[in-house]
Amino acid sequence: MNLTMGLLGISYRTDLHGEMVFRSNFFMGILKVFLKAALLLALWTALYTGKDSIEGINLGTMVFYALASIVFSLFISSNIENTISSDIMSGNIAMGIAGPVAYPKLIVIRQLAFTGVNLTLRIIPYGLCLLPIVLIMKPEINFSFMLIISLLLSYVLFILYQMIFGFIAFWTMEVSGVIEARNAAMLVFSGSMIPLWFFPEWLFSIARFLPFQATFHIPLSMLIGKLEGQAAFDALVVQVIWLFIFLLICILVWRKARRKVVVNGG
Repeated sequence: MNLTMGLLGISYRTDLHGEMVFRSNFFMGILKVFLKAALLLALWTALYTGKDSIEGINLGTMVFYALASIVFSLFISSNIENTISSDIMSGNIAMGIAGPVAYPKLIVIRQLAFTGVNLTLRIIPYGLCLLPIVLIMKPEINFSFMLIISLLLSYVLFILYQMIFGFIAFWTMEVSGVIEARNAAMLVFSGSMIPLWFFPEWLFSIARFLPFQATFHIPLSMLIGKLEGQAAFDALVVQVIWLFIFLLICILVWRKARRKVVVNGG
């Protein structure tokens, strides 16, 4: 436990120091968020012209959904895939596997530190910057215990998701092409950009059977009250099912990947 907390503290301080070296990135990040928020505000305002609501969601709530998606993407953002690929290409993977902490656990520790830095330098500052827009738009917001559970499940799901794709680098060395294809699919089917309930029925039916909805669509829908009661509970069950599926795949892929390193003399 002490070793884990020690590694977490070191990773956090290292990442934080790296971010502070390039302070201009912090201010450029705020500018980028404001520009993205302004674009989304203009887009949804145009789409809602002459309409009080769409699918039971008013303009203020829809804008809040879009802004919350920006902040939430920072919460679950990760560099796991590139980290694993870099470790493999540099040869550091051998030391990672031979170290006192299991490599998958080390990856999780790095991710927690990465999230901590994001929380300190991005999520809280960006959220405060976007707060005036939220107060002006007066959206419908629904905070609940199930929402907190859903957010945590989404976070864990995304870690497992990225680890699976990261472990592919044991066979391909480079995973950027696979990641870009995955990100394109996720942009469409996760609900991060466009809520899934705006999809045509046939496309929504497809999205429901994909894992992407479990990351953005479910928690964001709970946040604005689109998913409540039994529907929210059923959505949590979907997230838990995908979590166990991802966990099983992650364990199986890691076992094969680790065996590959050992066989090749890593």
